[in-house]
Amino acid sequence: MSDVDRIEQSLMDGGAWDAFCDQLKQVGRHVLRPEVPADPFTRAEGYRYLTRVLRSSFDIFTEHADPAFPVIYRPCDEMVKYGGDDPDKYLQKCVVSGALDYRIRGTRGTIQSVSFLTQGSNFGQGGTMLPTGFLDTDTLQIEEDGTFEILVSAKEQPGNWLPMTEDSQALLIRQTFGDRSKETIAELEIECLSSSGAPDPLDPVKFAEGLAAAVGFLDGTANLFGDWVERYQAHPNALPQEDPEITSRVGGDPAIAYFNSYWTLAEDEALVIELDHVPPCRAWSLQVCNYWMESLDYRYHRTNVNKETAHVEADGSVRIVISAKDPGWPNWLTTAGHTNGTFLFRLVKADEVVQPKTRVVKVSELA
Repeated sequence: MSDVDRIEQSLMDGGAWDAFCDQLKQVGRHVLRPEVPADPFTRAEGYRYLTRVLRSSFDIFTEHADPAFPVIYRPCDEMVKYGGDDPDKYLQKCVVSGALDYRIRGTRGTIQSVSFLTQGSNFGQGGTMLPTGFLDTDTLQIEEDGTFEILVSAKEQPGNWLPMTEDSQALLIRQTFGDRSKETIAELEIECLSSSGAPDPLDPVKFAEGLAAAVGFLDGTANLFGDWVERYQAHPNALPQEDPEITSRVGGDPAIAYFNSYWTLAEDEALVIELDHVPPCRAWSLQVCNYWMESLDYRYHRTNVNKETAHVEADGSVRIVISAKDPGWPNWLTTAGHTNGTFLFRLVKADEVVQPKTRVVKVSELA
């Protein structure tokens, strides 16, 4: 029996679906890891986190999986979150193939910056998203009317060219806000120059393979960031810089210095993060996440602060407070009902890397 016959038979007898469900059940083990706080709230958020990442997985491997007919969509949004998603980002993604050529057309908008990154793997393939090409608004050639075109291919092109390799399989677009309330995102569309017509009907074999890939991505994502949080727990309430090699392997923006850690606070405690000065930079931000590296609900709570929204002291220093209760400080971020989680500081295209200082104090001391 050929591989195609075997896969089709698994669809006919329900084996493909049973295998998917069996794999999905096994992914639940990540919520029960011994280092995970053993309370119903954290566990519930953990299982919700798995359902959210699974939704994103289906977009990647079943709904928008044809690189010949690419679709730009949002893998993370106000509800689907993972990997320390950034409240200041409008994140978009698209499945591509290094064997094909593409054209992106766009209108710049007023958003602070836009970057394009091609990737050669996903979290279901060894826990990496290896970069294969990068282009951002510092080098992007834009017409006077705000429009631009980008050619995406493995072969070098004139003008705006976003490189790929034969292994490229995805395009990640990061649009970064300074102030969400005032800025408009870039409008983007993509077309494959190597295909025409309309997509073929659903391919049963590709769908079965997509089911397996989707749960593999979920498993790889949960495992990767579970390992990260376990590592952060070794230095609670501190904020060391992440190894740039580690962030690069998972698709981190090469222009960003990342500082990641774990926080844990009692109801009457506050975590103070201090910067002696902020170096000249395109942007910086600090955000609070839950244990599962999901940004807290920034739709209804102030859970992040950045270069445009922060209060800066007269001497150029910045002090940010994370606590359950508002101590009356201008740069206060709420824990939104959490007693522990992760937090993340980003420094974008800075002239120097500044190490944030942290200390835990009683909220009463800050009043």
